[in-house]
Amino acid sequence: MLKIIALAALALGLASCSKLGSGEYFPLNEGMQWRYTLDYVMPDGKKKEELIIRAVGHQSFKNEEDEIQGMVRQTSDGTDYFVQERDDGFYRVAKRVIVQTKPQADKSARLILPKGKKLRVGHTWTLDTSPYVMHWMPPFNEANASIKPFDLVYEVASLDDTVETPAGVFEKCIRLEATGKMVFYADASAGYQEILINHSEWYAPGVGLVKLQRDEPLDTSIMKGGKVTMLLSSFSE
Repeated sequence: MLKIIALAALALGLASCSKLGSGEYFPLNEGMQWRYTLDYVMPDGKKKEELIIRAVGHQSFKNEEDEIQGMVRQTSDGTDYFVQERDDGFYRVAKRVIVQTKPQADKSARLILPKGKKLRVGHTWTLDTSPYVMHWMPPFNEANASIKPFDLVYEVASLDDTVETPAGVFEKCIRLEATGKMVFYADASAGYQEILINHSEWYAPGVGLVKLQRDEPLDTSIMKGGKVTMLLSSFSE
């Protein structure tokens, strides 16, 4: 899992996105590294973690049908994500978790961030996702080990946000807003409950993701939700 660091490097403390680079909002250059702090606020407590993402370069693998290629981003928990830059956006096309010996291609390419004509306020798309915070409580977690995926509808909400993080103040940021509904069976008396999920992401030019927020509001005896905020604490090219 992820671990936490609370401080960013002093050299980046007052930097703006223009000083850290320019160009695309999802850079893939080999050798780049992003360090994030994650703050979780949940009904049953708070916790902090750290996530490091490294761009490790171009890789390819063969599946049953063809060869999959992409620029790989590797997380500190041992997960590899294969990303392709296309004319209309950046897409995740495959993933390998630490227990897998070979990457697994996504059923269809997953849009991370649009570009070109699609990078406009109001552009929308839908992706399935899993909860970031929501979890079963004992003893229900033994019978319900996982929570079913649900859809989020993403929208480009702004192209000119300013975001303050431990790594600096970033201007001209893209903000994505996403909403979705998760339905779960609480118990015989309460029946099914519908939970509204809110998700936001901010991308700075030349840097990439600088902030993320996910709100999964739920507090029952069998399942807990909460909120997580992810902030860039340092960045190196």
